[in-house]
Amino acid sequence: GEDLFLFLRSFLIVMFSCCRQSWDLSDDAVNRYIADTANMITDDVMRYQWRTHKKDRVDFDEFGRWYNEGGFETAPWLELLDLKKWVLMDNALDSFDLSSNSPGLMIDPDCPPAPPDDSMDPSFFDDDAAGIMPMDSIDEMDLLLMQPSQDKENDADLNKLASSLSYSSPGAQKPRVDSNTKSSNSLKFHLVTEDDNGGYVVSVSQKRIHHLRHLLTESGLSDLDSEDACKHILGKSHREDKSGRYVMTKEDFDSAMRDVISSRNLSIESQRALSAILSEIFTAFDYGGIGQVNATEVACGFTVFCHGKKSDKLEYAFEVLDRDRRGKLSQSDTAKYLRSFLTVLLNVVSTTSLDSDQDDVMSTTSGLRCERTMSTVARAVEAGSSWAASQAFRSRRGNRDTLCFDEFAEWYTHVGYSNIPWLELLDLNKWVITEP
Repeated sequence: GEDLFLFLRSFLIVMFSCCRQSWDLSDDAVNRYIADTANMITDDVMRYQWRTHKKDRVDFDEFGRWYNEGGFETAPWLELLDLKKWVLMDNALDSFDLSSNSPGLMIDPDCPPAPPDDSMDPSFFDDDAAGIMPMDSIDEMDLLLMQPSQDKENDADLNKLASSLSYSSPGAQKPRVDSNTKSSNSLKFHLVTEDDNGGYVVSVSQKRIHHLRHLLTESGLSDLDSEDACKHILGKSHREDKSGRYVMTKEDFDSAMRDVISSRNLSIESQRALSAILSEIFTAFDYGGIGQVNATEVACGFTVFCHGKKSDKLEYAFEVLDRDRRGKLSQSDTAKYLRSFLTVLLNVVSTTSLDSDQDDVMSTTSGLRCERTMSTVARAVEAGSSWAASQAFRSRRGNRDTLCFDEFAEWYTHVGYSNIPWLELLDLNKWVITEP
């Protein structure tokens, strides 16, 4: 996938440099459009490859088949690789501004204008210096993404790859969920799986995000330190004699929630909504339906609602799930680690206790709309976390059956962030707290 991304991006860089409209955009905006486009095409090719051949690599002949079977509609700009189709034609000189000292190709004035900068999500890309986060709040793993790669096999600018997690932007391919669906600025991300669906496209409306923002700020959860929340939850649990796991009942969970929710000024409506959401989260973690949950998984997943940087939440949750204190997790434990976060995130998507509109959609990668029932979401969570854990273990050094946090972090900052973009949602500042 990374090599294909770089392959496609190389053409787009030159094409954008020939486009008169790109001169009026900032370098960051041009980089975003190029990376978004290359990443979208790469995702489409790799989904096609997995769906048709169950392979995670593609050769030139297979790429050609993707293009001939519909890719030419997704990436029509590839036709511009043939100069005869746009430059070396009759009256080509009419397209150039020979009187200008500015380099580049002059575009037909009737050509539609470039997408405005404000069509992108300002909470991710904010040119306003006043809106830039202070350095002490920037995520260490994000800083790693900003650094040039030390691996000569990787492109030094791979960090400019725009995340698959983004607000829908002009030209992005959208799942065929409804022919009457209007464009929106809903939050969309991909959840890749190895099940028959091949993955899911999840869309969260601004209406739902706004309601969640209101609940988290009014309750004080968005200001609660994630480690403190974990300690409160684990403090209400008890250890099983046989398994050694820390477990809790619904009564224990409710008691912990009363401790972590500091605000006593919640409106009746907010109390009811938040109580319903928390109850649904407990039920989602109660895999056996016995009224008892794994307290460590609940504690880790609950940090999604709390204050803190993504890297801090990930590292602390890794330590909590490392019961043997060896600094390593097995593949099954890594799947549980990722499942804890994904369970809470998809509960936000599926709950009926948050405001909703037509943009709240969960569909398969082939465009089939899914019912957002607890059973459907549970299957998606299980498949998505299992697939992500398997990908992380493929990158580990040596032939060991465990993975340390540094290895997980290295995989995520080089490859995983494009495979599991939903993990970026651990940082509330990236989608909930900062209004678009």
